[in-house]
Amino acid sequence: MRCRCGGALCVMRRNDNGHRNILATELKWLYYRSRLLGECMVSNAFVESVETQAAIAPQAIAFEADSCCMTYGELSSASNAIAAKLREMTSDRFPVVVFGHKDFRMVASFLGCLKSGHAFVPVDVELPASRIGDILSQLDSPFVVCAAPLSGALAPYVATDRVLDISGFSDPAALIDAFSGCSAPASDTWVSGEETQYIIFTSGSTGKPKGIEISANNVCNFMQWVRTFPVVREGGQVFLDQPPYSFDLSEYELVGALSTGGRMHAVSHELTADTRSLFADLAKSDVSVWVSTPSFADLCLVDPSFSESMLPSVKLFLFCGEALRHATAAALRERFPHAIVTNTYGPTESTVAVTYCEIGEAELASDAPLPAGAPRPGTEIRICDPETGESCATGDSGEIVIVGDTVAKGYYRNPEKTQKAFSQSSLCDGTQVRAYRTGDAGHVDEQGVLHCEGRFDSLIKLHGFRIELEDVEENIRALRGVKQACVVPVVHKESIAYLKAFIVLQKHPDGTPAYEELESDAADCAACCDNGEGKVEVPSKLDLERSLKASLAARIPEYMVPRRFALIDEMPLTPNGKIDRKALAASSRSKRA
Repeated sequence: MRCRCGGALCVMRRNDNGHRNILATELKWLYYRSRLLGECMVSNAFVESVETQAAIAPQAIAFEADSCCMTYGELSSASNAIAAKLREMTSDRFPVVVFGHKDFRMVASFLGCLKSGHAFVPVDVELPASRIGDILSQLDSPFVVCAAPLSGALAPYVATDRVLDISGFSDPAALIDAFSGCSAPASDTWVSGEETQYIIFTSGSTGKPKGIEISANNVCNFMQWVRTFPVVREGGQVFLDQPPYSFDLSEYELVGALSTGGRMHAVSHELTADTRSLFADLAKSDVSVWVSTPSFADLCLVDPSFSESMLPSVKLFLFCGEALRHATAAALRERFPHAIVTNTYGPTESTVAVTYCEIGEAELASDAPLPAGAPRPGTEIRICDPETGESCATGDSGEIVIVGDTVAKGYYRNPEKTQKAFSQSSLCDGTQVRAYRTGDAGHVDEQGVLHCEGRFDSLIKLHGFRIELEDVEENIRALRGVKQACVVPVVHKESIAYLKAFIVLQKHPDGTPAYEELESDAADCAACCDNGEGKVEVPSKLDLERSLKASLAARIPEYMVPRRFALIDEMPLTPNGKIDRKALAASSRSKRA
């Protein structure tokens, strides 16, 4: 049976649960057809795919979290209701802030914004109030949909007449009933084409977050690619929905699940903070597509029970956001032998990710960092000299430049930064697209596979030597007994004085750190105590540092070996699940370590 979905021809069949789901068997044809037509899709392809699913399988579950779930029919109706209220309360097409966390109101609000002609700006409740204030101030008195109660500290940034509060509705039916008298906007009102679909605010070099504008066409092109992934293309999969919606990694779940008749299984920040509760939830989730940062997977892998026996349905691990390490990939392949482990790469400025690589025995056999993969259709990866902009030879390192149809429009209301990082370009076939200078270092091999080598801004100069911090970290992680490592430069009088390494050790079954694995000659290294500040100290810290330095000196030049080491129970993480390097650097400054 065939239907019109997202303005293009798709294939449908019944899955194992008896629900009819849209499959992506013709997606490559769809992609090139849309390119030939000079357009991605009519209207908004993502919204249309959700509406099609709501029409053919209205009772299928689209979203679930804790004890609440939302069907595709309810998602369509709830988003229509929100869209109608937004049209009633606004007369513009300016971006709308959606404030909340991992619940059905957020997802329905995203679609409601798009249907009413507004880009959505996801803002998570876990963000510090000062950062939320910075975002709201940049948007200039934005309209806010409150999926969670708005903090009093944010009141100065939000006009009372520009708030739609839906935080009090405990289930989709209550929300739908409350707005039952409102008429849904017609599809010609939807966000489409080069109009902005969403704005994600990320860290800026000035300390102020910068907004990245992603168009409806960008999302459409990304969606077409994701639907070709193994497992995803089967349709009807259950996606782990763990990254906060203010982190663009979450688009994997939104687009991957909702455009293929799948289900988003959301886990809140509170749930992820409690491993026992998290694992109990996951064990009954039927999650088949795992989406997270490698750091979150590392936290789960600490517990030996995190394996196929707990999650028998997992078929695909999708990673992005930070480098995937050998140890993480190897552990996942061992514990989940029937699942595919994949590495993807892409900054927010290129719509989540633009490369894909399945990690197998061949990739793990090499000592080199795991490859980022080959670029998606519609994207070319170019390696350029960061100073001259000239193309580098195959295999040579330089700055990664992404050229393609998922490159963002630019930075919101920041033409100076946009002009610096973005430019007009064309693919080899002449198609006009945008290009983005990533600031990442890397090279492309003879097979066209991208290999990332870290950030140019992680290259520091110490005593005249250029040092790649990730290089030092990788060598520390290679030491027996080391679970995680992060190296930060310690600054004194506006210059780098030395390097400090923060280390999380492997643990014994009883939870005690495995000091002996460091192969220290110090007899007293097996005893430890907590200093009350989250750091684990050993009686002879000097002996421990000597042992670490001696081990590293055999692997890297002396000038790369950190001067100081700190053992900590766990790495601090950002709200996006990445290691919080700024927090570690700040702790070093404050303690004059």
